[in-house]
Amino acid sequence: MFNLLEHVGRQYANRNHLLGTFQQEIPLTIVISALMLLMRVMNKDIHAQDMTQYWLLVSVQMVFVIYTDLMVESIWTFLTVKVFAAISFAGTGAMTVLAWGIFVLAGLSIFWESRYTQKWSQSRPFLFAIPPMLLDAVFWGLMYVGWHPTPLTIMANYIGFTCAMVALFANSRNQRADQQIVARLTHETQFDGLTGVRNWTMFQQDFNQAYASVKVSWPLAILAMDLDNFKGINDTYGHLTGNEVLITAATTLEKLVQSIDADYHLYRTGGEEFAVILPHTDPMTAKKIGQRCQQAIRELTITTKVGPLNLTASFGMTQALDKDRDATAVFKRADQALYRSKRAGRDRLTINQETLVG
Repeated sequence: MFNLLEHVGRQYANRNHLLGTFQQEIPLTIVISALMLLMRVMNKDIHAQDMTQYWLLVSVQMVFVIYTDLMVESIWTFLTVKVFAAISFAGTGAMTVLAWGIFVLAGLSIFWESRYTQKWSQSRPFLFAIPPMLLDAVFWGLMYVGWHPTPLTIMANYIGFTCAMVALFANSRNQRADQQIVARLTHETQFDGLTGVRNWTMFQQDFNQAYASVKVSWPLAILAMDLDNFKGINDTYGHLTGNEVLITAATTLEKLVQSIDADYHLYRTGGEEFAVILPHTDPMTAKKIGQRCQQAIRELTITTKVGPLNLTASFGMTQALDKDRDATAVFKRADQALYRSKRAGRDRLTINQETLVG
């Protein structure tokens, strides 16, 4: 289920050009939070009928919460799920302010553990189960004080929980390792199949990494680009010519930016949409690069059955700023600048809100 939700989250982020980790985990956050509330409702009905089922469902809730702590990447996802877990566990009678403080701190230890201790536990996933086992022991101690379940009930739930967590951790480690191997070996996960340049997935990864490295002495610019009248080209000349336009434009721009700086790369971010990440690039240098890209597209000529086809493109550019919330905010600002270029008549370069004609 987690893999499916992660896949849905990536698709959602791709469709909406979202780069933030929390934004990619929105479907996962919604489903897990809804499950917490659903199990809370189920527990209210079961409580008066069968205490064994009641405590079993409480234990299942704990598995969901702690496994989520392990799997999610965003601190905001972690905190959101914790809020809904608080609502779900409120009816047990043991969740005092102190108990919740311990619960959240223990959850944070699992959240950070899964990110910073992978080197010493790659082949020993049971080590990841130690903090959850301690947390579950504290949890059932609080349950005993608040609701007095029988020692046999506590022991059965604790053993079941421990076995479930060890199995889940082992499975998640194997899955993540397999995914990393496939990602390294499969060219298609990093490069666009038609144009050969880097794809949206690589753009997400590289731009988030570049954004995290932004400093005053290490500025970051982003150039977004859209080929003008591409739908008209497809309709008039056919999709084969449209594909040739994409390949020629992408090859030309990738060669150009690589000749300027080996750290510059072209990415295909949509149908006829491309972007160039410009790390360690000040505004003046970025502007010159944008103008060179614009001129390179203007100089392209595609031979068709009805004569030569000249190309133009619209560009939008911006710099990462201190006030930006995340990488998505920077990219959306470049995208907005791009559409200002289109509204101004196409074949333009817009830097933030200033549209240049040249």
